[in-house]
Amino acid sequence: MIGYFDGLCEPKNPGGIATYGYVIYEGNVKVKEGYGLAAEPFSPSSTNNVAEYTGVLCLLTEMKRINAESPEIRGDSQLVIRQLNGEYKVKSERIRSLYERALEIASEINATFVWVPREMNKEADSLTRVAYEKARRGEIREVGCD
Repeated sequence: MIGYFDGLCEPKNPGGIATYGYVIYEGNVKVKEGYGLAAEPFSPSSTNNVAEYTGVLCLLTEMKRINAESPEIRGDSQLVIRQLNGEYKVKSERIRSLYERALEIASEINATFVWVPREMNKEADSLTRVAYEKARRGEIREVGCD
């Protein structure tokens, strides 16, 4: 099983509308997709990094819920992937709890993290934009996983 995640914060970072998206595949079959708000809009917590971490955390949470075993998690955020692989330290207190929860769930389902170029992450990216437009119109108000 393979999962892709992404996050964005627009129209400004930090302090815009932070959203996430993810998609899960089993072979060539899409199993699940999701998107939503990563933080309260226009708040100090509304950042691109919070959005990326919320995306990976929601993806991992869903993979655990569907009993995925040893999934490969793919994202185009080098920061997030390298932090989760232990290559970079987490310096931001704002993302530390998201990072720790992601690692905890990842260890429970034996997930691995792989960086992919943006071109290989288009579906998750498009879901972040769907979430952004819905949040902008007030159609999404709840923060967190779908």
